[in-house]
Amino acid sequence: MNKPKDTIVIIGAGPAGLTAAYELATKSDHRIIVLEADKQVGGISKTVDYKGNKIDIGGHRFFSKSDWVLNWWQQFLPILNDGNEIFTTYQNRQKGFKAKAFTDRSRPHMLIRPRKSRIYYQGKLLDYPIKLNLRTLFKIGPGKSLRILGSLIATRINPIRKEANLEDFFINRFGKELYAAFFKEYTEKVWGKPCTEISPEWGRQRVKGLSFKKIVKHYFTTLFYPMRQSFGNKQVEQTLTEFFLYPQKGPGQLWEVVAERCMDLGVEIRTRQKVTGLKSAGDLVSQIEVSDDLSQKTYTVHCDQLISTMPVKHLITALDRPVSDEVKKVASGLEYRDFMIVGLLLTELKLKNKDGEQVDDNWLYIQDKGLKVGRVQLFHNWSPEMTADPDSYWIGAEYFCQEGDDLWTSTDVQLIDLAAKELATIGILDADMVKDGTVVRMPKAYPSYVGSYEDFDLVKDYFNSLANLYLVGRNGTHKYNNQDHSMLTALEAINNILTKTTGKENIWAVNTQNENHETVEG
Repeated sequence: MNKPKDTIVIIGAGPAGLTAAYELATKSDHRIIVLEADKQVGGISKTVDYKGNKIDIGGHRFFSKSDWVLNWWQQFLPILNDGNEIFTTYQNRQKGFKAKAFTDRSRPHMLIRPRKSRIYYQGKLLDYPIKLNLRTLFKIGPGKSLRILGSLIATRINPIRKEANLEDFFINRFGKELYAAFFKEYTEKVWGKPCTEISPEWGRQRVKGLSFKKIVKHYFTTLFYPMRQSFGNKQVEQTLTEFFLYPQKGPGQLWEVVAERCMDLGVEIRTRQKVTGLKSAGDLVSQIEVSDDLSQKTYTVHCDQLISTMPVKHLITALDRPVSDEVKKVASGLEYRDFMIVGLLLTELKLKNKDGEQVDDNWLYIQDKGLKVGRVQLFHNWSPEMTADPDSYWIGAEYFCQEGDDLWTSTDVQLIDLAAKELATIGILDADMVKDGTVVRMPKAYPSYVGSYEDFDLVKDYFNSLANLYLVGRNGTHKYNNQDHSMLTALEAINNILTKTTGKENIWAVNTQNENHETVEG
């Protein structure tokens, strides 16, 4: 008699959950059930459609140093290219790889898109990340530029010996002047906390690639050799033009294709299903209680293995297993930052480049004090197919908030009006250019490195003690990962399941090595 197949349950149909489902489906004959609370797959990487205009929540540039990730993406969406070697250059890193020639624009595909983000500072557009080059010097003035350089040198001579918080981290790398001008207010807007209350680990994970030596070398290089004004070739840090991969209809297009392939392979993907409880037997999770949003009924699913991407603080309260008061306190004290994006459909953009042409940025980082908006996405510059009308401009004003606060509880009409007024105040648009708008709210978009996070190892050790539970993804590991890192945590987890590996440190180690670090992009 054949042995019954194991049932593997995956909580969450975002990048980590769907990666795990597909890899398990192609490498085993297990029964695989994916439980997703939302009505669509993709998690924070989903694409929201509003009257044919598409919203990318938070912005997802497709870049990875991992060949496995790059090849994996291309299984589902081939890259539109002529067969030559492709070079993607993104956030201080370059990656070259070969892709099969693909020229059929009628089939779903990835685009190679130029990357351009700038800081909107006191009515001027500055390079992002900030560079001490001649363009910056002319725009912010030689006096301020020299103060920034002097502050960098002073910090190098007398650094903060023990970095107690994120402010110390930034000052040690960029000096007080640069930190105050371009890091402090934006970071505090994102996280809703003073930098003095945020762990320096966030900086160590997300801000990588720029160093004192490179900044100073770049300053003097561009001072005496004006044509070399970017951190990019072998002498400097970034190329003048960077490129990344991007699905033609936004990031959710990829994950919708992955979900379809998974279902073709027999994976059960159940949307609008909320996990409300986990039953355990010894050191194993044995059953999952689920609330069906459609039928308003609850049911129980048996599991032999469980892969979870749900927020850690919710996972621990769902467990029926004894938890020490200390672990409970740490888990309940974990914090998240919520996110809203206000989509605005415009007849035109008031903000233009010096030559009078429309700006071609993907993102604008808003540094003006007194404004609640943090960034502005220009969706039509991510992909032409993000807009229904090629003659319109489709942008997204991003707001960082807490679920339940004044911003979060404002009506859509109030938020559309706020976004239009704030962007009109700084000259990006005129209010009468707005012809339509919508609002998308995303709770728990960013796990925070504040609150009880410094004791997170206690929570990690507790979950590691459950032999058949694997935590993956951004919220599953409470780590501010990009989607490729989330995918890699899923890969490590399913490899452990298939090889019957008991340790889980390989999962937690993803995005801790230097080659995985990134410059902060929100």
